[in-house]
Amino acid sequence: MHQYVNCMVHNSSEGQLLIGSEKTAIIDCGMAFCADETIRKVQEALGDRSLDYILMTHTHYDHIGALPFFKKIWPNASAVTSEAGAAVLLKDTPRKVIRELSINAAVTHGTGESVDFSYSDDVFQANIIVKDGDKIPLGDITVEVLETPGHTRDSLCFYVPEIELLILNETPGVLMPDGSIYPCFLTSYSDTINSIEKCRHFAYKFLSLAHRGIADKKDAEGFFDKALSVNITCHDFIHDMKSKNYSEEEMLELFYKKYGSEILLKYQPKEAFLANARATIKCALK
Repeated sequence: MHQYVNCMVHNSSEGQLLIGSEKTAIIDCGMAFCADETIRKVQEALGDRSLDYILMTHTHYDHIGALPFFKKIWPNASAVTSEAGAAVLLKDTPRKVIRELSINAAVTHGTGESVDFSYSDDVFQANIIVKDGDKIPLGDITVEVLETPGHTRDSLCFYVPEIELLILNETPGVLMPDGSIYPCFLTSYSDTINSIEKCRHFAYKFLSLAHRGIADKKDAEGFFDKALSVNITCHDFIHDMKSKNYSEEEMLELFYKKYGSEILLKYQPKEAFLANARATIKCALK
């Protein structure tokens, strides 16, 4: 598939490049700590062409923390997100969180002193706002926008019909190297179930997963069935803890024991895991 290039350089980061005959787009630009290496991969894939779009699946730092560094190289690249995502990017608190978590990640991965975080927060803004069903033409291929809330309110997936490629965000869950799926609903359990049902009906030949790239045939087959089962099980697990009158901290501890594997903690720091776990528990109990 010459129109698609996986430009990820770390399993905590992102970067799925689409090369059309007229335009180019990257799906999420990834983490700040490895921005330079990601950019080099993109430049190598593009050759003498430019980057036209930076499509955001959502506004978390591990997906768009490298935006200032991409915009420095490609200032005319349009940052594309949903209306909800655009609103998030204009707020001071999310911008502060993106910067703080990006710095922490850089320190953790040993690049804290080499990454220039003196950028202006104003770089975090949408140039194009899209909604469900919108199409972004790249020439011989087209990117169709799917609103898939659940992980976040601004979560988007993307479908490229010409090559039957479905690019997912974390709403269905994250497929781990051992084949397990980590549930990631942070804002709405019901939206998550609806988004999984929505995505599973697309006629895809290739399935690109969050923090992974295109899945092999074995992982792609049955992914949505497994994702549904995992999310339902997680929801029921939380409600079972609540029925036993566990405190919030007890529920968090049990959640960590069930889902906080060593494999998962290679993808995100324990502090980030616990923050997401709190959100998942709260979300399930709404």
